[in-house]
Amino acid sequence: MAKVGFVGLGIMGEPMCRNLLAKGHDITVYNRTPAKMGTLVAAGANAATSLAELVRRTDITITMVSDPVAVRDVVTAKGGLLGALSPGKTYIDMTTVSPEASREVARMVHATGVDYLEAPVLGSRKHAMEGTLVILTGGDEGVSRRMEPLLLGMGSRVIHLGDTGMAAHMKLIIHQIMGTILCVFAEGALTGMEAGLSAEKILAVLESSVVACPTILLKGPDMLGERVFTPNFPLKHAHKDMRLAVETGKAMGIPMPVTKAACDLFGAARDKGFGDRDLSAVVRALTDL
Repeated sequence: MAKVGFVGLGIMGEPMCRNLLAKGHDITVYNRTPAKMGTLVAAGANAATSLAELVRRTDITITMVSDPVAVRDVVTAKGGLLGALSPGKTYIDMTTVSPEASREVARMVHATGVDYLEAPVLGSRKHAMEGTLVILTGGDEGVSRRMEPLLLGMGSRVIHLGDTGMAAHMKLIIHQIMGTILCVFAEGALTGMEAGLSAEKILAVLESSVVACPTILLKGPDMLGERVFTPNFPLKHAHKDMRLAVETGKAMGIPMPVTKAACDLFGAARDKGFGDRDLSAVVRALTDL
């Protein structure tokens, strides 16, 4: 089994790491908040006191952190990954970042003689816990094939999409569509409820209609009902991904008026204090009821 270092033990990283432990891999963990390592150490993981120590003790390093800034910090900061990586090792970044950010990190990592693979995931905390994430890879296809058995310890399918940056592109496409759908659903459904339609009837008709989709069926009941917004995918991260999608579209010369409008709604909900709740809390950008 592989000797794996895992950095980032948040809402997604912790269950992903736990699944690797269950598969019998030798896991070393590091988190800026040491307390987050406790449950995984109790489950059999080793704790590293620094990023450099984690890299030295393992053959494969995985990061699952919050955003491109956090990835760059982990890689380039004093005592970070870059100074400890050496030929023969592999670095896999599973964070959702922009294509250009992924290519920038790849250039730095390759300069050390280390293999690099981007591997963002499709799915929420529920899928991370179940080990049913879909994992998108970008970079050398041979590295992707070699890492596939390890990645399947966290997911049900690995899809290689081409050169570095392509998996990042695909991940942002999924999230910009998902976020926009939820915003349009919220606008339409709230209008219907204001007119006198019940949430139950709106959802029942939608389920039987041409616009039925898993995102609405999963998030709709909470958005129109109790509005608990238990965080499976935090709204602040959805907002970050929408922003990256807008920036990437602009870089490609593609106008993004619809995605930008949805991104602004996510920003408004975040500013109202819902950043750490589920992305379904975007409905609160439209109503305080």
